[in-house]
Amino acid sequence: MSDLRNNYPPLPEFCQLSERVHRVLGLNPSAFTLQGTNTYLVGSGNRKILIDCGQGEPSYVPLLQESLKQISPDAYISDILLTHCHFDHWGGLGDIYAVDDSIPVHKFPHRPGSFEDLHFMDGFPSYVQLHDLYDGQVFEIDKETTLRVVHTPGHTSDHCTFYLDEEESLFTGDCVLGHGTVTFDSLNEYMAGLNKLLEIEPQRLYPGHGDIVEDGVAKINEYLEFRYQREHEILQLILSDRSKAWTPLEIGTILRENKPGNLQAAYLRGIALHLMKLEEEGKIEMTEQIETRPNTKVIHMVDLLDLLNKEWRYVEAGRSRL
Repeated sequence: MSDLRNNYPPLPEFCQLSERVHRVLGLNPSAFTLQGTNTYLVGSGNRKILIDCGQGEPSYVPLLQESLKQISPDAYISDILLTHCHFDHWGGLGDIYAVDDSIPVHKFPHRPGSFEDLHFMDGFPSYVQLHDLYDGQVFEIDKETTLRVVHTPGHTSDHCTFYLDEEESLFTGDCVLGHGTVTFDSLNEYMAGLNKLLEIEPQRLYPGHGDIVEDGVAKINEYLEFRYQREHEILQLILSDRSKAWTPLEIGTILRENKPGNLQAAYLRGIALHLMKLEEEGKIEMTEQIETRPNTKVIHMVDLLDLLNKEWRYVEAGRSRL
């Protein structure tokens, strides 16, 4: 993991990024979190909103407290906004509440009993009351700082980004990163979310991981083009032999031939999600309809082993589907 992290530029533990934005690292670097989870203090005055709060590294809250003091002796956190349900974005809440348990915490609601509820929110502090975010909600932090909630499901069903009006910039959570690409649970929803962000035309991106992005529109277009290109590769491979059915494992193996990198779980999961998207669009179909088949829009990592050897076949024009 350390070798992977060394490929990314180092980031300071605390820094000012604009007149209204300071970044505080979650101090949890890994191959999955890059330099660590980015948390942001937002506001031009003493009142700050904290976007995400790391995963609970013991040194994070002392760093957060020192960062507030460096901004101003009177700086304080009025609210915490969570981009989504993954632990590395809310795990620091317990430590923050040990210092101040009066700060309201806001997150887009997830369905009770859903995968997010049972797996990603397992261990969430029961004493922390969550206030539901909604798409289009506005937080007026001060006279010069306004945040707008933009619901962007796909990475997870509850994922939100936050648009900073005065800077025409966007806190993207795990929807768009500063380096590399992202995983997602629903490709259709994820790409719809990217197109939604494209309509906003953000200038700068403040990602949940990695460095800031200065040309937000170009980065979002880059993410969309990458997905369109991957989809084109998969569909062209299927069209190369319409007489046979194709599995995610077989497709991934062929596409990876003569290319660097191993057949990692996240890569194969992405192939399966592309197949699911193409099936939703009526271009291919799964040959075996199984009773325990997962939701047609979502593949969580626990579903992956069941899907690697499932077969999809091209749907000829005019032929009715199974």
